[in-house]
Amino acid sequence: MDARKILFDNWGIKVISLGLSITLWFYVMSTGKMEMTLTVPLELRNVPQRMTVVGDVTGSLEVRVQGQERVLRDSAFGKKVAAFIDLSMTKEGENLVRISPDDIKRPAGVSVAYLSVPEIKVRLERLVRKNFRLRAVLHGAPAPGYRVAGIAVTPSRIAVEGPAGAMTKLLALETMPIDIEGARETLTVEPKIDYQGQPAKLLEKNITVRVSIERGKP
Repeated sequence: MDARKILFDNWGIKVISLGLSITLWFYVMSTGKMEMTLTVPLELRNVPQRMTVVGDVTGSLEVRVQGQERVLRDSAFGKKVAAFIDLSMTKEGENLVRISPDDIKRPAGVSVAYLSVPEIKVRLERLVRKNFRLRAVLHGAPAPGYRVAGIAVTPSRIAVEGPAGAMTKLLALETMPIDIEGARETLTVEPKIDYQGQPAKLLEKNITVRVSIERGKP
């Protein structure tokens, strides 16, 4: 049979069929549903004033979502989904906080079908402040013929804040070792602080340690 006859016979019907096929394809792509499982970040919000979260809290959870295929297949879709947990009603001590689909931020038209965990444990402790006299720790020795003439820490007392349990264990505050090996002149440094492994933070700024170096007496 002539190929041209096959191609052009009933061409009107063939054009209509092609058009219907394309329309159907676009319809399926725009209305078709699918599911996708994601691991999304978990953020804790609205921690009560003068309280802090202590211990390990999961930083993510697994979520299965449903929605239009074209939305879920968007390369940027995963970045638009996250979990936000409200801690405004929690109190000091151990709290069991439920997670619901309402806590999952996602694009419009996308529903949450599954959460890997229905609740999380969150422990809160009071924030406590303590004042310390910072002790400078030196490492090494000045050059031969020189000596340490004095050490001055500014400010003289340092305010530190942290969870109540941690602050109970923090009994003294020292700098990390300040290297003076071979020094021939006075050093002024902004020291790093040794918190003895406790989750504390400084409330002071511009802390300096001045180590005066001078020639030793003959």
